[in-house]
Parts: sequence; C-alpha cells; structure tokens
Amino acid sequence: MALALFACSSPEAPAAIRVGDGWAREIAPGQTAAAIYLTIANKGAGSDRLTAVKFPLGEASLHATSSSDGVARMRPLSDGIEIAGGSSVELKPGGTHIMVTGLNQRPSPGETIPLTLVFERSGERPVAVRVVGAGDDGHSSHGMKR
Repeated sequence: MALALFACSSPEAPAAIRVGDGWAREIAPGQTAAAIYLTIANKGAGSDRLTAVKFPLGEASLHATSSSDGVARMRPLSDGIEIAGGSSVELKPGGTHIMVTGLNQRPSPGETIPLTLVFERSGERPVAVRVVGAGDDGHSSHGMKR
C-alpha cells in the first residue's frame, strides 16, 4: 500500500524550458515603458508556469491584450502563463506580453534589455531581449536559447 501511494505521488516529468526570439520595439521619447515579446518552448514532458519576471532597471509584469468593439484593453496575468509539456507559447504584439516600466533611459536599436524569467518548476532564466527599430517586427531572430 505504501509503495502504491508513493508511486501515485511521484513528481511529474521535468520541464525543459527554452527561451528565444526575444525583442522589444524602441520606445518613443518621454515614454518609460516597453512591451517585451518572446517565445517560450517546453521540450520536456511535464508542464511549467512562468510566474514572474524580474527587471533590474524597473518593474516587470505579465499582461494580456484583448480587443472588444475596437478598444484594446490590457490586463495583468496574476496566475502567470502555463507552458504545457511539448508545447510553446509566443508572447506577441496584440496578445500576451511582458510589460517593463520605470525605464530611465531609452534603449536604442541593437541594445538589449536584461530580464530574469521565473518559472514554477525550472527556476530562474536570465534573458537579454534585443531592441529593434520602430518599424521592425522582431522576426529576424537568433533562435531559441536555453
């Protein structure tokens, strides 16, 4: 009986998180916030959840954008973002994204914005998100990173 209970309570298969394709558009003069986009892939069998983002230059939070009757609304994602095993999640314009605020300096195209993604099971993952020009869509990516 004890062995049966132990077998039922064994932990889920591990997640294998990879982060890539991170980008942010340059921000306009006077603005102090930027939206960050990236792709999170889980190559493992178990699920994981992005629960928080650390931003050493200000504040960061997870948001989702939705549109209704031609009006876009942004709301915080207090429960984070689940990444199921064997799947990926793309944070993109008009959808889910990371919002960083409190920027005292405007990063220029070609520079990077440092973040640390905090996952429920995989722990912390530092990433450097590249800044692209105002008209760039960020798809000249450098691939997935571990």
